[in-house]
Amino acid sequence: MNSVSQIPESWLQQTADGWESSDGYGQQYPVLSEGDCLLADQMPRILDKRPRFTDVGWGSFASDDDGYRYICDFWRRDLYAGELQLIQASSAADAQAAYDDFKNTTSIPEQDNTVETVTSGNLEVLVLTRWYPTNPQGYYSAMYFDEDAQALFTIEINSLSKENFDAISPQDVADLLVGLMASAQ
Repeated sequence: MNSVSQIPESWLQQTADGWESSDGYGQQYPVLSEGDCLLADQMPRILDKRPRFTDVGWGSFASDDDGYRYICDFWRRDLYAGELQLIQASSAADAQAAYDDFKNTTSIPEQDNTVETVTSGNLEVLVLTRWYPTNPQGYYSAMYFDEDAQALFTIEINSLSKENFDAISPQDVADLLVGLMASAQ
């Protein structure tokens, strides 16, 4: 993990190669279907259980067809759901705006939100911790911003019971995100 310094070039290339021929090309919302995830052959264990990938696909990002999102959904029955997302922005401004929006997430009555910067290996990762008090469940999301590539990589883990939410830390989520990048290098 200590050698990771950027989003893997193979991820950027593979997702770019598939974008224009994907069903999601030019679509405002991602188009997902069953298939293999280009970002990992399998997910690492979360809460000591390995999830399985369900749907994968692409969708537009920001205001033009040059930027895209590549998504791999995963879940573990009765424990959690989640997704990996690689965002390739078409401009530095779009990438920075997405990063800033994530960083500036605030609480609202239906969500208790906290964003913190966590160091994992050599990287600084933003981690959003969210609890839904009106629909008791937890959510974590981590984001790494590769400024040179104008790309962002995120992992989301949601639908967590209080017990499972408390069993995961922001550091765990950051390490999971960076570990996924390390396994691709």
